[in-house]
Amino acid sequence: MKKSNYNFFYQLEQDILAYNARTNVMAVIEQEKYEQLKNILRGEESEDKKFVEELTYGGFIVENHVNELEVIRHDMYANRFSNNGLVLTIAPTSDCNFRCPYCYEKDVLHLQRMTDEIADKIVEMVENKASGIGSLRVTWYGGEPLLEFKRIEDLSKRFMKICEEHEVVYNAGIVTNGYLLTKEVLQKLIEYRVGTIQITLDGTKEMHDSKRYLKNHGGTFEKIMSNLLSFKEIVEKAEAFPQINVRMNIDRKNTEEPFKLLEQFHALSLTQYTNLYIAGVYDRKDIENKETLNEQEFQTLKLAFMKKYEEKGVDIGYRAYYPRRITSHCCCDRSDSLVIDAHGNLYKCWEQIGDISACIGQIGDEQVYNLPKCFYEYMVSDATLEPKCQKCEILPVCMGGGCPERVIHNTKEKCLAYKQLMDMSIEASAKKLGKSIVKRIYLE
Repeated sequence: MKKSNYNFFYQLEQDILAYNARTNVMAVIEQEKYEQLKNILRGEESEDKKFVEELTYGGFIVENHVNELEVIRHDMYANRFSNNGLVLTIAPTSDCNFRCPYCYEKDVLHLQRMTDEIADKIVEMVENKASGIGSLRVTWYGGEPLLEFKRIEDLSKRFMKICEEHEVVYNAGIVTNGYLLTKEVLQKLIEYRVGTIQITLDGTKEMHDSKRYLKNHGGTFEKIMSNLLSFKEIVEKAEAFPQINVRMNIDRKNTEEPFKLLEQFHALSLTQYTNLYIAGVYDRKDIENKETLNEQEFQTLKLAFMKKYEEKGVDIGYRAYYPRRITSHCCCDRSDSLVIDAHGNLYKCWEQIGDISACIGQIGDEQVYNLPKCFYEYMVSDATLEPKCQKCEILPVCMGGGCPERVIHNTKEKCLAYKQLMDMSIEASAKKLGKSIVKRIYLE
């Protein structure tokens, strides 16, 4: 037996906290087994077979013949090229009623709405694949998808019928600016099995309205808040009330806004049925992070916000802090995922909608030749082949640095921030589990 390359050990007040990044297992080891643990990690035989089995199960020790890089690579490709399900992001329109200045789609927005012909071809594709999949996941996207709510209704009914006939599990989500998300619309979305809803508020009224406004620059905050408050009437009545995630896009101008908005949500009891979270604004041109936060600044802010969230009596749970092992990043690097725009153009990334140079085909005519360069960059990228990554202890939870689209175009060095954040995440997770870390220790 030999020790894993992905072990993390921390001294607790009494015992040892162990975490393995490849298996994503966290465990507490009693202090009296500390010396035994060190001896086992050095490769010495132990008579305590149960303890050895537990260490093996957690991935802290592996058989001598095991190449952990090969295990990580295998799991990555097994997930990447799995066809057990079908994941579709569908934009029924490329139009939007907002004109947010930081939107990556703002330069390609136009009035194109999905035609019946394109909708029929999407349904035909789902029908053709239904007999060979176990699940169908649809995310309604845009533009602003609720501008084409009738199209969402029609396609949802047809998808649900197909899935019922083929015993396929169906679920859906929607990414919307929230302006048209009235109580009546929400009730319909629940009927169409929309289980997750993401809307965006970039802070309280003044800040939000300066960033997320209508075409005529009119404010949107009060209308979105009115919609959210109206949901109180159906929270308890709905058979399956969806998870409503309120996203706050953060740059250097609004770092205080999440805390202000949280106070407002708490006062209005909105935290009872919505989940607030922050996301960093991304700008590949801002290399020096003059306008945007760097990774470490963002994660530090995120942890502070989550702590404040818990002070309001919201039980976040340890998994919100817990490191997450990655086998695929997103729809970019999964063969079972497609993004479909209103024209029927196919993409691998929803940030590429409208960029014809990134188009990988047309619905009903999915080409498998002459695909754009980005397709192969996403689908065959392999951090386990990168010399720097091969030696990295956080490889399983980083896998090359996050979003494939952003990694390809990003000149910023993120490794140091990721490594520092690893300790922060483990410490926060341990604290949620009632364990206080004194320091990290290295067992040789």
